[in-house]
Amino acid sequence: MDNWYHGSPVKLNELRTGSTITKHYNLAFIFSHKPSTVSINDEGKIKHDGRENGLLYVVDEPIDHLQDIEPHPRSTMDKEMEWLTNRTFKLKLLEEIGQPKIEDLLTEEEIDELMNCRN
Repeated sequence: MDNWYHGSPVKLNELRTGSTITKHYNLAFIFSHKPSTVSINDEGKIKHDGRENGLLYVVDEPIDHLQDIEPHPRSTMDKEMEWLTNRTFKLKLLEEIGQPKIEDLLTEEEIDELMNCRN
């Protein structure tokens, strides 16, 4: 079974319809810290501004790619990195991550630079 991940600072048993999942472990890991800004550089290094204690989950049941999920229509990331769920899914906790790693956090200067690029 292919793993689908969900990161959240909230303890969950189920994932609601309309939630975001990904095949990318590192991206779900970052999302667990509830960032408002995420940056992926050309080498694939992900940095963010999230500060929450993170929890990493795996979807604990099969997913029908044609009915159960769809690509996130407003994602700013590469194609098919973020998917939205079309139904409720059972989750299994993989890891209690805790606080984000300092090397994964965007600096104020990096955030300013990202915001200036968007305008």
